[in-house]
Amino acid sequence: MPPLEEPLARIHRLLLVAVPLTLLFGLVPSASAQDARLQSLGGVGLLVEDASNVFTNPSLAGVYNNRVFFSLGIDGADGRFQFDPHGGGFVTIKDMVTLGVVLNRNPQSYGFGEALWPVAEAYIPGGPGGVLEGPDGPAEETAPLRFPADVFLAIGNPWSKLRVGLNVYYGGGVERVWALDDSDQDDLEESLVGKRQTHLFSTTIGLSGGSLADRTRGEVWARISVLSAWYDERGFVEVTSGEAPEPTVDRVVALDKDLRFGGGVRLHLGDVEQGFVVTPAIEYDHALGVFRFDDNLVAPDSDAEKAQRNVTSNYGRLGLGVAWRGDGLLVHGAASIVIRNLQVINTLSVDEGIEQDTTNTVELGMPELAIGAEYRVLPPLLVRAGIRSVVVGGRTIGSERSAVGEASDPFETGVTQTVGMSPVTTNFAATGGIGLEVKRFRLDAIVGGLFLGGGSTMSGTDMSFFSRIDLGFDFN
Repeated sequence: MPPLEEPLARIHRLLLVAVPLTLLFGLVPSASAQDARLQSLGGVGLLVEDASNVFTNPSLAGVYNNRVFFSLGIDGADGRFQFDPHGGGFVTIKDMVTLGVVLNRNPQSYGFGEALWPVAEAYIPGGPGGVLEGPDGPAEETAPLRFPADVFLAIGNPWSKLRVGLNVYYGGGVERVWALDDSDQDDLEESLVGKRQTHLFSTTIGLSGGSLADRTRGEVWARISVLSAWYDERGFVEVTSGEAPEPTVDRVVALDKDLRFGGGVRLHLGDVEQGFVVTPAIEYDHALGVFRFDDNLVAPDSDAEKAQRNVTSNYGRLGLGVAWRGDGLLVHGAASIVIRNLQVINTLSVDEGIEQDTTNTVELGMPELAIGAEYRVLPPLLVRAGIRSVVVGGRTIGSERSAVGEASDPFETGVTQTVGMSPVTTNFAATGGIGLEVKRFRLDAIVGGLFLGGGSTMSGTDMSFFSRIDLGFDFN
């Protein structure tokens, strides 16, 4: 095949898969999605070498390249089930440049749920598509996120000493409502236009060093994400024909900024093909949110417009993974410490001053343990099993402050603070799965359950079920 025809043929095959997937996928589900093989081994993606790592560090697209995949998952609890389809492909051109596209992958699969989502839920308790409200003023529904899409660009291949990659992710939703009232057939027409918009944009830059033949392989990545949601409503009354309409409503309810930035570092020490591989890693995310309510006609400069809700969230994970591979057997274990912090400050205007209500929640998962194994029973067949558990506890600090004077420099007159311990919870999940490899075709399947978790105490249970099937085809 001539030099140009091979990469063009690969792009053609990629489009043959991507276009039907584009027509198939619809709304974004709310349940988190994981790669089937990764979740079978315990699900701590930061501490396991797996193809799904490209969604953490996009430079790895140059390693797990020339493939298309489709993933279908089912998550369920309390008799309710949700489907989670997504898929895409990666193709390498000229042996060094890898392009990729992934459609409909759940935003929480990118770690948005660790810091970005807690901030969003302080304003939109139900998440995007739910009701947006601040500390004072009206509440409005938001547009749900629809049909997210990923684009990848990576330079380097599995044997490069250094690879670089870029991932851009976007999901958005726009809804518009226009109502006209001319029921009495006179010249006094009333119209109302409302527009809801929600946008989630994220970009990640990653570096990875060391070829697959090296015993030391390092990675570093940085990411920034922005989520915004708002409802803009404008109303008019047309007095007489030919005259400009008079505005009657002009207001905005908005989550102006839910901003996340963070990154991570990971190091693999050992032979990827056999023997031990030790993986220490750390990642951190910080997010913050700003709420805004503007009423330009009815109550400008009202107390509701001056009210503020400032939210910050922090997430960190420090862990160590150990894997051993030999004679068709892979055994993996991981231990990590996870800390989460969420602070919400509501500021309200009162007579001659302001009033602040602050809640600071700290949650510590220690230790979080995962154990998994994979064994090749037959040349095309692998079986897997894994368990994962974490004990979570923490504390909640609440304080009320009253002050007088300017909001930017108030004079504090009183403080009341309470400190309480949050109940200890235990999350325990057990999984089983298989892998089927026939020439270039690959199937990974998982069936599992979360036997303790979801807010349960150690004496209670909250059964849930999840399964996933990943289908892939490798061009290499």
